[in-house]
Amino acid sequence: MSEHVLQEIISRLKKSKCYSISLDSTPDEGHIDQLTLVIRYMEDTLPKERFLTFMDNRGHNGSDMATALFQFLEGHNIDLRDCRGQSYDNAGNMSGKYKGMQALIKDKNPLSEFVPCFRHSLNLVGNAAVNTCSAAIHYFDFVQQVYLFFTASTALYAMLKE
Repeated sequence: MSEHVLQEIISRLKKSKCYSISLDSTPDEGHIDQLTLVIRYMEDTLPKERFLTFMDNRGHNGSDMATALFQFLEGHNIDLRDCRGQSYDNAGNMSGKYKGMQALIKDKNPLSEFVPCFRHSLNLVGNAAVNTCSAAIHYFDFVQQVYLFFTASTALYAMLKE
């Protein structure tokens, strides 16, 4: 079923012709780092944002991530020349002017403009603001510890059950 959904999204993307991409790495529950690919395009007069896939993260430099993206696009016959936008966090491996992923994509398609992801920037501002208040630091540390306890307890319960 997931393959049918993916093919439907890709067919709609191809009708739209132009698209933009957002790619980021994130750990799953097993703490394995994966790449997430989100694509944006227009459908009729409405913008659409769709999650496409998780991909294996073969490394954290711009070249490794760009290669993973290129392989996915080529494997699904999505033309990189139709990409008009890229949005990533501000880390050097993504936004770097010479070796960042955005630069490597721009080398293959000069029309794919890079715009830093403002959500990531806002998150950095929020973290910096919270880290100046010791009460907030202690509160969020407590919330994190509670979260870790409950996520670990289900894993421990499953192991004890066996």
